[in-house]
Amino acid sequence: MVILVVVLAVVLLLVARQWKAVAPTAMQIDGRGVVNVVPETHGENAAGEALQRGGLPDLNDMRQATGNHSQAVQDAFAEIE
Repeated sequence: MVILVVVLAVVLLLVARQWKAVAPTAMQIDGRGVVNVVPETHGENAAGEALQRGGLPDLNDMRQATGNHSQAVQDAFAEIE
């Protein structure tokens, strides 16, 4: 009986330790089960807003945004040279 109590105490300590590790992530989950992982200061907010609404942006919109970003990076490199 004593061994059973000791084993139970060890298991509870391990569970509490793991809960502390995942608690920050668990606290970010809203009522729909979506984790807000895109910070507000992340430049392109369309993807983050779409994730918060429960969906993703259209693939064509994502391609266009990627193309615009790529062009902006190339322009910045051209200015540096």
